[in-house]
Amino acid sequence: MILLSHAASAAELFGIPLNTAKHDDLVNAVKQAGVGLIREGGETRWFDVYDSKAVLPGSSILYLGYVKQDRRFAFAEYEFIGLKQPQIMEKLSLKYGKPAIVSGKYLSDKRYRWQKNGIDIELWADWRHYRSRLSYVNSVALGDLKQEQKNARQEHTKSQQLAY
Repeated sequence: MILLSHAASAAELFGIPLNTAKHDDLVNAVKQAGVGLIREGGETRWFDVYDSKAVLPGSSILYLGYVKQDRRFAFAEYEFIGLKQPQIMEKLSLKYGKPAIVSGKYLSDKRYRWQKNGIDIELWADWRHYRSRLSYVNSVALGDLKQEQKNARQEHTKSQQLAY
């Protein structure tokens, strides 16, 4: 039950509102919360990777993604080893109420979704990797991040062609 209020808040993460969050503010808040950096994003990565065990029991990793151009928050995703959805689901439901349920290809592929202040929260089982995932997404910023990735791939391809 430790800090799920930090982790599960749709409008904010570590006290920073996600709909207006910037990279540096969120990184400073994450460090102050005692979350250890595993790998920082860089030239070819649009996200940082953190060890989240200290702030959200049962979780193992926290990914924080940003739009490079203006350093806006795009996504956060907690990864849990195993399929721990019932415990997480109970806590999220207490905080946000009944979720919308998005069906998948199979009955077990349900995704539970909440929305608050332009941030989509989603809880789902990643059966293939035996993980549960809890994500927070600013869909506009995530679209911008994906466009940046596409542009970077095109530039890389173009530079490879010129090298030959």
